[in-house]
Amino acid sequence: MARDKDPKDWHGHRIITEDELASPEFTTDARLKRRRAIRHGIILTLVVLVLAAAMVMAYLINTRAIVIDALEPQQTVESSVAFNEACPTTEFSYIEPGNMKVNVMNATQISGLAGATATKLRKRGFKVVDVGNARLSPVEVVGAVRSGPDGYAQAMTVQRNIKGLTYVYDAKRPGSTVDVVIGTKYKDLVKEKSVNTKAGKLGCTAPKPKDEAKETKAPAKSAPSKDK
Repeated sequence: MARDKDPKDWHGHRIITEDELASPEFTTDARLKRRRAIRHGIILTLVVLVLAAAMVMAYLINTRAIVIDALEPQQTVESSVAFNEACPTTEFSYIEPGNMKVNVMNATQISGLAGATATKLRKRGFKVVDVGNARLSPVEVVGAVRSGPDGYAQAMTVQRNIKGLTYVYDAKRPGSTVDVVIGTKYKDLVKEKSVNTKAGKLGCTAPKPKDEAKETKAPAKSAPSKDK
């Protein structure tokens, strides 16, 4: 004779009765499951937050919004940036910051100064290409702005935004991108509303004695000749 079917068994699954649900054993097991689920949820949330923070930090570093000094390229400029006092005598028009590119380099021992300066220049509209370190001789100055023959106006524009930068001419430098090298006497940018946007000349230091190092003269662009 066949055994009677267990009324608590339904297609291989056990049916929990009301009395069993109220039992201490079942209640304790349910609490443990809830605690386990909550703990897993907290861990998952923390993992997601850490990943999100890492992605945001990577984006900020990649866009140079945040510059970690240890990650800055070391010795971007291999040779010292020596001041050159010879400047063009002509006047140049002020360039809109969004229409020019600059490299910002730190010649001081202040960690992250190039990155902080680059951030301020970006906020003003300048297109910052590279951020790094350089040597500056002498370093006890506000800094220097270096360009080739096609970057005179751009260098003058940077001087208007960072008061005290000395102009350095590089005859072999192609294009109009300029280098801004920060010295120990640098404080901050000129307040944006106080920037002089009129045409003007490049600022240079006073000539050195003749017995010092030879200068590399920066020729002014000649005006196109007119036929008589």
